[in-house]
Amino acid sequence: MKKHIIVLMAVLMVMGAYVTASADVANGERIFKKYCVKCHGEDGSVSEYGRTREPRAARDLRTTRLFISPTELRAIIKFGLYGRDMPAWDTVLSENEIIDVALFVRTLKYKPDIEAGKKFFEKACGSCHLSKGAGKTIFHAPDLDMSPLGDIEMARVIRFGRHGTMMGPKRDMFDNPDVANVVEYLQSIKK
Repeated sequence: MKKHIIVLMAVLMVMGAYVTASADVANGERIFKKYCVKCHGEDGSVSEYGRTREPRAARDLRTTRLFISPTELRAIIKFGLYGRDMPAWDTVLSENEIIDVALFVRTLKYKPDIEAGKKFFEKACGSCHLSKGAGKTIFHAPDLDMSPLGDIEMARVIRFGRHGTMMGPKRDMFDNPDVANVVEYLQSIKK
């Protein structure tokens, strides 16, 4: 019986499910404050130091729910992130500590600004997605007020692009809060 429980727990970990009985959000917060605030700030909104990191600034962690699954988040913490100054923490933190800090990061909150999202959308996306946009005719960009996509799917399309279309990835062009604001705006105008 004990062997079956261990195997089940291993399968759940591989599938990305948290074993919440053993996860400790308070410990995750302690670890975050010790190692992560230097770049990501106390609330996950990126510190001044984090904005200066090369080759790219640290990411705003308050919006990770839109882009990163729990499994991906743990992998990023564990192995670092290629093309960014995010180091691997697997030699510093235990597997349980990585789970704890990932769980804490998932608790960070961002309140999207619909008006800022509307302005950003009109400026950055309007050339293709507004009825008067040139890309509307050329690329047949969809009317996003009719989009069936939810928050997470929409954010991932903005961030990573859409295969087989002219919608390329915007991961290094738009900050996470900008995408969260645009998604909130687009969800608010759905018919």
